[in-house]
Amino acid sequence: MPILDFGDGSAPIQLDYPDERVFSKCSSYGDRVPGLSWNEFTVKHRGTLDYLSNPQQMILEGLYEAVDGAEFYPVHYQRGPRADTFLARNCKQAIDNLFKQKLIISLENGNTIGISVQMGVARYNINQISPPFLIARVVSGLLVRLEQQNGVGGLLNLDNFGAHPDFRNIVVSLANPSILMTVCQVIRNDSESFRVNGFILTNNQIRELRPLSLFANVDHALLDLRGNKIRSAERFCRDLNQFRARELWLDNNPIAKSSKFPGNIKSLEKNFRLVNGVPFDKLHKTYSPLDNDIDLDADGSRIDLNNNWKLGEFKDSEDWHAIVVPDPKHELKQCAFFDYFFIGVDPNLSELYPCYYKFIRHEHVFLVRNCFNQIKHLVDNCQLQMVVPSVPGIIGERIFSFYVRMNVSTFKQHHVVPSQCIQKAVQQSYAPQNRLLNLAQFQSNENLRNVVVHLSSHKILGNLLSVASRIFMANCSEIRLCDNKIFHVEGAHLLRRMGNLRAVDLSHNWLQDLPAIASLGELPLKSLVLHGNPLCRSFKMSSEYVRAVLQIFPQLTHLDGVELLANPGQTPQKNFLCDIGAYELVGDVFLTNYLRQFEREEDRVNLMKYYSDSSIFTMTNSYKIVQNHRTGHLFHRLSIYNKRARECFKQDSSRAANFVHVGTAEIMDVLMQLPRVVHDFHSLQTDVMHYDSKSAIIYVTGLLRDESPSSFNIGDLFLAFSRQFVVKFDKEGLGLGKKARRMKITNERFNIMNPSNNMIRHAFKVIYPVKKDAPPAEEDSLDVKDHKLILFKEVTCLISTWCTSIVEEAEWDFERALMLFIQKNVNNEIPDIAFA
Repeated sequence: MPILDFGDGSAPIQLDYPDERVFSKCSSYGDRVPGLSWNEFTVKHRGTLDYLSNPQQMILEGLYEAVDGAEFYPVHYQRGPRADTFLARNCKQAIDNLFKQKLIISLENGNTIGISVQMGVARYNINQISPPFLIARVVSGLLVRLEQQNGVGGLLNLDNFGAHPDFRNIVVSLANPSILMTVCQVIRNDSESFRVNGFILTNNQIRELRPLSLFANVDHALLDLRGNKIRSAERFCRDLNQFRARELWLDNNPIAKSSKFPGNIKSLEKNFRLVNGVPFDKLHKTYSPLDNDIDLDADGSRIDLNNNWKLGEFKDSEDWHAIVVPDPKHELKQCAFFDYFFIGVDPNLSELYPCYYKFIRHEHVFLVRNCFNQIKHLVDNCQLQMVVPSVPGIIGERIFSFYVRMNVSTFKQHHVVPSQCIQKAVQQSYAPQNRLLNLAQFQSNENLRNVVVHLSSHKILGNLLSVASRIFMANCSEIRLCDNKIFHVEGAHLLRRMGNLRAVDLSHNWLQDLPAIASLGELPLKSLVLHGNPLCRSFKMSSEYVRAVLQIFPQLTHLDGVELLANPGQTPQKNFLCDIGAYELVGDVFLTNYLRQFEREEDRVNLMKYYSDSSIFTMTNSYKIVQNHRTGHLFHRLSIYNKRARECFKQDSSRAANFVHVGTAEIMDVLMQLPRVVHDFHSLQTDVMHYDSKSAIIYVTGLLRDESPSSFNIGDLFLAFSRQFVVKFDKEGLGLGKKARRMKITNERFNIMNPSNNMIRHAFKVIYPVKKDAPPAEEDSLDVKDHKLILFKEVTCLISTWCTSIVEEAEWDFERALMLFIQKNVNNEIPDIAFA
């Protein structure tokens, strides 16, 4: 008979199964009485949830929903390939509720799973494991170790409570209201409960908060509910009707993402002063410190030309400073005002981001911070004057004098942070369907309503490009920067991170000459749009204009939307795409991923997925060895390629077929025998010679370094190579978003040859970060979240705002977000306008 000994000092559980009856798909257990004995539950998922990162969590949420708040503590939960099992006892109400559901539970993704129950599988002894006792012990321990955050002490931290190490043999989830009630009762009855000044209940899958009524009519400092699943505003307000705290946090809950928020929690206005860091009474309108928080007549210290010597006192200040520009006749609207104001801004100093602009009392007013050297420049060099250039024949030059009020307000947590606004705006501007980053009229992005991002400053533009390249890396093939008042493009080398960037649109900007965009010549662009810029008017003939552009961008195939090569011929073209839909094939979706996995033997086994029983693979070696002291060693190093190479001119024709490898097994046998290599990705030249919905032909050439072990030090062995893939799309409409497709290589040719002198001279001069050697990113880091959003957009085709909303609601759990998307789509909760 099996015996469960948990090794925690509790008495073992002896499973003797005295009653062989197993209940399944029924609504009654007849004359059986659950009693106090242990019962065994089997969840028959049949492996259908293996694609999820945490299928156990989804199963448990379905169970808690089915038991409908009854006390239920799974013990010894065991995952299995087709079924999960666990024990539970003293849970008659939970069992009754499960039988009411005919022992079928509904999951969040819409699936249903059957469970079976075998009662009385083991007797209960008083010293056996007791979940309520363990919960009480853990809570009591946390009560004597209350925490302090942001200057607030006495906080009971129950973040991700079920992950506590003392719960390794039981399942504890505050998503079950009965367990949350147990925790609250332990807190209230503990002698240390008077010290509790607030609760941190983050990341606990909580849906309802009725147990918090035990702490009614007591003033707390904090109730942090971030990262839960609170959805019903009506239930939420009812549960917290008598609970009071100075601050409430609700981020990453469905209730906070509702279009009715914050109006749907208006009834709690007297219970909480702050919600998500913002005063409750200011949640209902667009917030600006200039509305109520700042008195421009009294707050801060005024700096003008009469006391500019005092400016140095604020050198290290991180507070907000107000710039006030009188305009009695309101001659300048906001857009024109900032165009003229940025003429005086020094592009080589700190980035200046005007925030919370308003025209009040006949004055242009905005706030800035962390840009002391710019303010000093405006005071010392510009003499606090904004010059509006003359318009010949219409109006002369005008000068607007202004002043600065330093330290008008401290920075608060809910205030705007320009870098965060820019990052959100960039993320929202990406269209994954065609890999387009549309930054046209960037200032009009809704995320920038409280901050001015004036791209006439090359430093601000450089920062924007840096953010974009870091977020999208190889995912972006085209950037549109039109209508952004750009004077100069510097730092374009940052865009080298975008390995697949081939098109840039700079139309309708303020570019005066071609040297202003010379830095873009470092990029392998195929398409460039410049029309609508002053520089275009400096050429009398279009041919002169084209020649001048090609001197900087010799690889261009399209200029201002016009094809430059009318008849390119049939020869392979370097970095050419016959169809824009083929961008994905030369990026991470196929080619880059394939070459990365080919480099190391331990990763190469993953290439099996690209081949089928009808796939064909051939290899040739045309490397010519020059006779010198290295000849013998080179023969040895290259012999591994020769063994499998097909040399029709050198071999007996009757044996030629032996070197045509057919089927997954044969091809993988060849690939696994080849030595380890490293590709110089900067040297790669690609050509997609054919592309349609059924197949594609991809040709790639470049340089690699042979990494095979050798007892002789002959230095680096550089080999040029070419590979031609004939790819067939054999199944479409895959994945949860029905946008994925499966590709198989039907024919592949791999050739090794001598590298050119130019290849060797520039070998590995540009180092690309190797993902597998990079330190793992934290799960909650910005990079990880950014890439999850990008992938979620590609799978679901939702616009950025909806992607962010659903992924945050799923607490950045990608699989859970996909399930949530499917559920919302089935329930018609996603409008048509949410799809790009």
